[in-house]
Amino acid sequence: MLTYNHYYTGFKEHQPVKTTLTVSAHEFRPKDIIAGDAALDFVNTVTARDRTPIDWVDSYARLLEWAALAQLLPQNVLRALTDKARKDPVAAAAALERAKDFRESLFATISGMIAGTAPKKEMLALLREHWMAGIDAHDLRYADGRIALELRKDAVGFDLIASMVAYRMVTYVLTTPLERLRICHGTSCAWLFIDSSKAGRRRWCDMAVCGNAAKSRRFQERLRRDE
Repeated sequence: MLTYNHYYTGFKEHQPVKTTLTVSAHEFRPKDIIAGDAALDFVNTVTARDRTPIDWVDSYARLLEWAALAQLLPQNVLRALTDKARKDPVAAAAALERAKDFRESLFATISGMIAGTAPKKEMLALLREHWMAGIDAHDLRYADGRIALELRKDAVGFDLIASMVAYRMVTYVLTTPLERLRICHGTSCAWLFIDSSKAGRRRWCDMAVCGNAAKSRRFQERLRRDE
């Protein structure tokens, strides 16, 4: 069992809640990548935050597995990080804990914004720290008449995943209109996502999962009322 301090705002409660996250091994699959950006999918590596939160990242190797599925980093970089983790598991484990602390801070930040609450200064400071590291991990290269952004070869450190998440969060997620940032209304979910639907009325992380479950619950409730 691992304990993190994070803030679940929900839809009625807006007070800080200290929550115990149960760590459970999980094989990441394409259906786990639904948020609209890898930065939010990273936050969603914890599920059921509204009930009994379950942390799916049980090791640094699992974090790399997620990063590969989310296409956060090139394959050669992921292979280099895998080799580094095998050679120095203690440093990899420490980086994993830092990434998880950052993940919980991101959830508090985004869910709070959705609820109309300003992020705490320490949350913004942590985001800035990782964001700046993400900027420093990039270099500019001129080729074929264009300036290309690429990862620096010396940037392959254990904290690179957190840095790239922060870079994407600031560059892509936080530039999204606030009304398009959503938290799933499903039970035992609370995943974050960007609503890119034309009508802007998406309520569920995945209609086939949380949406259908909600419909089924409403149907069963109607049957009970009619009995």
